[in-house]
Amino acid sequence: MNSKDPLRLLLGPQRPVANIGSALAGSGFGGGPIGVISAAWQEAEGDISVLQGLVENPLSDLRLYQKAEALFAADTRLHDAYRSRQERLKEQQRLYRLRLRQLMIAARATLRAEGEPSVIAAERRHAISQLRALDQHHLRQIEKIHARFDTAFNVDCHTALAEHSAAFVEALSRFDSLLITGGNVVVLMNRLRLFGIDQQLDRKNIVAWSAGAMVLCDRIVLFHERLPQGRRDAEIMCRGMGLLPGIVLLPDARGRLRSRDSHRVSLFDRRFSPASCITLDNGSHLLFEGKTLRESEAARRMTRNGKFKRVRAA
Repeated sequence: MNSKDPLRLLLGPQRPVANIGSALAGSGFGGGPIGVISAAWQEAEGDISVLQGLVENPLSDLRLYQKAEALFAADTRLHDAYRSRQERLKEQQRLYRLRLRQLMIAARATLRAEGEPSVIAAERRHAISQLRALDQHHLRQIEKIHARFDTAFNVDCHTALAEHSAAFVEALSRFDSLLITGGNVVVLMNRLRLFGIDQQLDRKNIVAWSAGAMVLCDRIVLFHERLPQGRRDAEIMCRGMGLLPGIVLLPDARGRLRSRDSHRVSLFDRRFSPASCITLDNGSHLLFEGKTLRESEAARRMTRNGKFKRVRAA
């Protein structure tokens, strides 16, 4: 596939069956070297021998996580500010979750309510608008917390951070394509943002699975309705890189979503509309050329009526 627009190959979890090799081989990425971002693996970052055995392209890990840890160890002021920011983010998320729970209970009850259709419809619309307003408020608060940190620690005023960022820019220039693994999405997005890599990838071909795919969206939505300790409502974590706007990606949806509950599915879809909420289960893949979907395998999207439909390519 010859393309002037960058390719985005999105995959579901690579267990129990890995499909990255076959999906990558037929995607048009070519056989050149691929840079790897496995920061979401944290201490296991860089352990890509198994991954290398699955793909033909030579792989080289950029080691964002390890370099961030080394930077924190050398600069206690930066580390303290970073930890302080993380504590503020956690507190913001806790308060958001507290408010969200009550609005979600009300919205679900409203979707199940019976009565005069015109009255019920108006109340449902308002309940969903309240959820959207809270989500937007939360995003603004998160961005304010990030902005305060970014003002104090950036490449213009922090020498070590500038040096690391420049080194990553140079390293990225050696690759036309990048691979972003799954793992801890919070850690991954934080490391991408710390070094400014989130602003360097718009022209790169990218193959990513699970958490790696989630960070390409304009909003990262955390979800898990099947936790052993109880259900948790979907919640926005932060903005993503925005390389695939208008999409909410849901890795391992079969294991995490109560997909047979049509009211919950309908509310999920309507809450994040007009974005398309798309599942990425094991064995699925989506291939975008720029923002145009060229291939779709085993991916489904939520619908307003609480069902799932197959995602079809253009």
